[in-house]
Amino acid sequence: MDIRTRYPRLYFDANAQMERRAFAVVQGTLDDLRALGYTPNTAVGVRFTFVQEDEGENGEPDALIFHGMIVRSVRPGGFLIMADDVGIRWLSELKPEDV
Repeated sequence: MDIRTRYPRLYFDANAQMERRAFAVVQGTLDDLRALGYTPNTAVGVRFTFVQEDEGENGEPDALIFHGMIVRSVRPGGFLIMADDVGIRWLSELKPEDV
């Protein structure tokens, strides 16, 4: 799915939710960071758009999406993905300028 985003795009796993608006940094996120020239440590505080491609109610391609950043954490792994206050939304519900 070709999704143009305002900030560099990273994968997130909605099933890896650790806290409200917080997700574990999974292998797909690490792979995307590496492709962009980042490590979790160098990505702390940088704005990203996090995307998990999915299917909508009728089976059409859609995606869960949010803006946020990588933050340091005391949890195992040492980092979390933190969504902005707006939280996760479906791509199909957004205006292009919101992506």
